Amino acid sequence: MKDLIVGFEHLHRHTDFSLLDGYATVEEYGKYSKQVNQKFLCISDHGAMGSVPRQIRTCDENNLEPIFACELYVNQLQPDTTTIPSMTEFNRGLGTQEEQAKLRKSNHLLAIAYNETGYSNLVTLSSWGWTRGFYRKPRVNHEVLMQYKEGIIFTSCCYNSEIGQAFDVGGEGPAMEMVEKYMAMFGENFYLEIMLLDFSKQKPYDEFIIKASQKYNLPIIVTNDCHYCLKEDSEMQRKMIMVQTGRTMKQIEQALAQNDMADMFELQDSNLWMKSEEEINAKWESDYKDVIDYEILKQAKLNTVSLCEKAKGVKLDRTIKLPAFSESDIKFKESIIEGVVKRKIPRNKEYLDRIEEEYSLICQKGFSSYFLIQKMMTDEARKWYFETYGTSGASAVGPGRGSAVGALSCYCLGITDVDPIKHDLLFSRFLSPARGGKQIKFRFSGEPSFSNIDPIPMDEAIESAPFLSRSDRVWSDQ
Repeated sequence: MKDLIVGFEHLHRHTDFSLLDGYATVEEYGKYSKQVNQKFLCISDHGAMGSVPRQIRTCDENNLEPIFACELYVNQLQPDTTTIPSMTEFNRGLGTQEEQAKLRKSNHLLAIAYNETGYSNLVTLSSWGWTRGFYRKPRVNHEVLMQYKEGIIFTSCCYNSEIGQAFDVGGEGPAMEMVEKYMAMFGENFYLEIMLLDFSKQKPYDEFIIKASQKYNLPIIVTNDCHYCLKEDSEMQRKMIMVQTGRTMKQIEQALAQNDMADMFELQDSNLWMKSEEEINAKWESDYKDVIDYEILKQAKLNTVSLCEKAKGVKLDRTIKLPAFSESDIKFKESIIEGVVKRKIPRNKEYLDRIEEEYSLICQKGFSSYFLIQKMMTDEARKWYFETYGTSGASAVGPGRGSAVGALSCYCLGITDVDPIKHDLLFSRFLSPARGGKQIKFRFSGEPSFSNIDPIPMDEAIESAPFLSRSDRVWSDQ
């Protein structure tokens, strides 16, 4: 089989971030990649991109190139909605049970970012699904896909895709129409995808995919839809499916025998590990030689490599993103002055020099907006606590944690309840000219559990919070 070793990269791979579906961790895939001659690490979790930080770190540790992807959930009927009641109302308004059944279906679509714009759009699509398209799963519709398709390569994905389900219900005619629709939507960034699995419906579907490729001259990639890293992990992944479906293995086997779960290929397949190219070739030789021509398989493998070459090198802006207030330095200063009055802080040289030192350094490092954000958080927590329990809101956040307690500016803003000068605490432990500051740590409490030092009375805390969420109090002293 040496003549079949032309290069192959996995582009369809799930981790434990594909909840109750993927079994392997990002780290396991990264370490095993060396053993199966992988040069890239593509992660395509279901509807989520939470594994990206681990993916980047794992790639750095194992000398791999990260490829950023996501297996999106798609439903053409999915409305733009943010609340359960509005989604329920939309569902009822569909009228027929057939339309309601279509709404419940979540189809799969593999999306791979090949530049920075594509990565940004991929994150947007995933976030949209969770925040504005959630119905059983985080989903997007075709309109949103069209809006954020730039920089992304889309593939026909697995049998649970729109193309696969059209093929399942209506055969080649409706499936070919869906292929044409995707071609119109994504143009040259649309690829077809074949898999070499034991799933009973995979072979006829692969045959259809090859026909579509030949008819429209579309590129094909071969994937293995990895759900676990090692072959022996198959049983563990099946047990995860038990949890997902709420059935025992015996019940699952009975359902499969009755063709009740025929579309859940994970239950029929023990091939979903991260195979080497040699193992892919062996599967083709034993089970798919009569379905997929050698030249088609060879080109499909080469296409995975060329796609990775196209998608590599996406540079992410990994700097911390925080909201920035306009004229934040001025507002920060006003809040400090207000806090000095409310806290009845001594206006002697020691205190005034310390305030001036802290204010100058915080503004110099561009942290004034950060401090204002922390004030907003603690003010809101104190307000909620007071409204809930009718007592001082000081217990909502505690006296303060970590080196930030050494900042007099935090005490003035009501972020902490400890006077650092009175208790001989150093600001330089938190922030100094030579280094950046540490994060301000909180422990929010929903129950009375803290005893505070020098707590500020709740009525005064509310009065000294000029920028709570109410629009009529945004930066107002009234």
